[in-house]
Amino acid sequence: MSKGTIIGFSLLIVGILIWIIYGLYLGFEEIMQVLDIVTGSVIGLIIIGLIVLFASILFEQRRDTKKMKEEISKEDLEP
Repeated sequence: MSKGTIIGFSLLIVGILIWIIYGLYLGFEEIMQVLDIVTGSVIGLIIIGLIVLFASILFEQRRDTKKMKEEISKEDLEP
């Protein structure tokens, strides 16, 4: 896995864990009534983690496709 994939996945996991811990801290009833800065920042962290994860996966796939095309010789592509 590339660094971008690891960073994106880590941000996603950390955001989800913080959100769960904070939800348990406030209690289920209060978390539904209160949307404060901590909840907003945790949601933002999760969204950023997902974006970084998806972007790194796309870049890695494109790099692998380009590398595979370079490794195939021109003779193999001709009929």
